[in-house]
Amino acid sequence: MRKRASEAEAAAESVKASYKEKMEKAKKKLAHAEELEQEAQKKVDEEDKRITDLADKMAYENLAGIDRRYREDRDRLHREYKLKKQECEDRYKRREQEDEAFTWGVLLFASLDLIFRAIQSARFSHDLLQALTFIGGFITGMFSAAWSFATAAWSLNEKIAVPVIRQILPAVLAVAGFASLLALVFGGLGFAGYKLVGFYREHFADSISVYIAVTELVVLVWFADMMSAVKLNLIVVFIAVHFVYVFIRMVVTREGDGTYFGS
Repeated sequence: MRKRASEAEAAAESVKASYKEKMEKAKKKLAHAEELEQEAQKKVDEEDKRITDLADKMAYENLAGIDRRYREDRDRLHREYKLKKQECEDRYKRREQEDEAFTWGVLLFASLDLIFRAIQSARFSHDLLQALTFIGGFITGMFSAAWSFATAAWSLNEKIAVPVIRQILPAVLAVAGFASLLALVFGGLGFAGYKLVGFYREHFADSISVYIAVTELVVLVWFADMMSAVKLNLIVVFIAVHFVYVFIRMVVTREGDGTYFGS
């Protein structure tokens, strides 16, 4: 009986030793498996980092390439734009110069034709010469009147008994009277003309007024010899017609916006 118990106990101890040995082996295998898992995870992390770095590098290189191509395209388009712009500007300048030359040529031809027609027109030539003669006669008359005043002032020396005063006073009166009369007349006319021209330039000196004036002049020159019914001097007619145009424009402007000249 004891022998059997002893054998059973020995068998149990053998089983325990075998189980313990197997457990030790299992623990070692488990520890080795954990080490392998850690190594695998480490490799996975390293590979993931390598892939991420490679992707970042490729993305940066692609971005740099895109940026480089963008800059190249931008610079190329900018050069093409500047070239096209310069070509357009040169073409526009040439066209502008051609148009300007043509316009000046037409104006020169029209001016010469108008001058020749004015010279050939007996009526217009007569009226123009008459107007210039009137202006020259007025200027000559003013100088003559001033000279007559100076001569009359100088003749006062015959009525002055004091020799010094007789020499000085008439000379002063003659010079002062001559200069004063001319200054008064021509200064007044010059001031009035300056104001009138300034007023005209401020309110009416534009392309419309030029067209009107040129049209008036062309009509008067071309049809001067046919205007036998018009007894007035054609220069006076020109001034009068332009005055009527200015007056009508004043009225129309005032009725349009409530002011005389749009101011």
